[in-house]
Amino acid sequence: MRRSSVVVATLMVMACLSTGPAHAEDPGQTRKVEVFGEHAPQGYTEVPVESGDKARGLAVPSATVTPIEVNGPSDKRIDLVYLGDGFTEAEQDAYTAQVANSWNILAQREPFKSYRKLFNVWQVNVVSNESGVDNDPVKGVRKDTALGGEYWCEDLERLVCVDIPTAQSYAGLAPAFDQIAVVVNSPTYGGAGYIEENLVTFSGGHRSGPEILPHEFGHSIGDLADEYPYWAYPDDGSTYTGDEPPDTNVSIHNAEQQTARRAKWWYWLGAETPDGGVIDTFEGAAYYNLGIYRPSDNSLMRSLLKPFNLVGREEMVRTFVETTGLIDDSTPSGKVRAGSTLTVTPVGLPTVSTRWFINGHEITEWAGRTSAVALTKKPKDHGKPEAPWCGRKDLKAKKGDCTYSVQVSDSTDFVRNSAYKADTLTQSITWTVGKH
Repeated sequence: MRRSSVVVATLMVMACLSTGPAHAEDPGQTRKVEVFGEHAPQGYTEVPVESGDKARGLAVPSATVTPIEVNGPSDKRIDLVYLGDGFTEAEQDAYTAQVANSWNILAQREPFKSYRKLFNVWQVNVVSNESGVDNDPVKGVRKDTALGGEYWCEDLERLVCVDIPTAQSYAGLAPAFDQIAVVVNSPTYGGAGYIEENLVTFSGGHRSGPEILPHEFGHSIGDLADEYPYWAYPDDGSTYTGDEPPDTNVSIHNAEQQTARRAKWWYWLGAETPDGGVIDTFEGAAYYNLGIYRPSDNSLMRSLLKPFNLVGREEMVRTFVETTGLIDDSTPSGKVRAGSTLTVTPVGLPTVSTRWFINGHEITEWAGRTSAVALTKKPKDHGKPEAPWCGRKDLKAKKGDCTYSVQVSDSTDFVRNSAYKADTLTQSITWTVGKH
């Protein structure tokens, strides 16, 4: 959504790793690869950037698109698009079931659960000529599939690569895509997360396969750092000596220092976190054993099958709302005539509410409303107490201006950061009202 370069994360067993980080001579020609076991990330390596890109042709592909869940216009939603690889025409029902399973896993994990209405989900019904993918169940197996999916990509057993340009072409058949999830037709654990491409692959037939998607959303949507303390193997004794990272969920400052500086997650310190325990500063994060801290012992950004911690959850909410906004529509636009009905359509979240103002003065009795009539003169049929209007003595503005505004805010408990509340979780529409 907000990126251009390529980084890949993938699932594989530790036996595929070297004993230290592998750095190619030309970093511009490699992809950074995150390595996963079935329960947790296990470090990084690098593979050539060409892996999986087979230039399968420039023709626009053909496939039907099934809406799984549509909650609003694509320009105001995060669009998740599922693709299948290695599913024949006869296996489309199995593909549909695996998509439903993946979306259910994601949608039941916070904050996706509470912010489900900010997502659209599409299923592109990609049909392959043969069932399965390359090198599965054993190395050397070849299958004719739409996206060229393969295990043993770059000789890494559980790394599942696909042809990225072709996958993007298929995803383009949906109304929009922000995140692509490629379900490969296999019971063998494996997958990959192309973080910078906002594309994830996973084995739809393995129970842990879909668990890679929530973790990778933490990277691609939430801009969250990994919270595990090693690059290629645990307890490598590495020490971070750099500056404070920009990532919200890692810091060089311990709890006492954060509190003194009012920095990073200081306002969450001591709060009970969904992944267990309380928010503190736990040493070891961002691939280093020492010298850098994470907010909790074992969140989703450290292990699969875990919740986000409070810090990660808050950042996910911020980026959700920053991407979609809180207002789906408002009418009319620009300068309006007196007597016009002003309307706002907030996103359908229970924590979102409205407040109305005339010339900057809040009309408390209008709280929660989605419409108001703009008046510059006292209404003839006003009741008691007198109806609000621009010229009312207590609502008058200097120089005779007349403005109506509505403030749409999200009061979620998932966010404590005051700047986030004021800047991202509060949005306004203002109308300048002219005379008849």
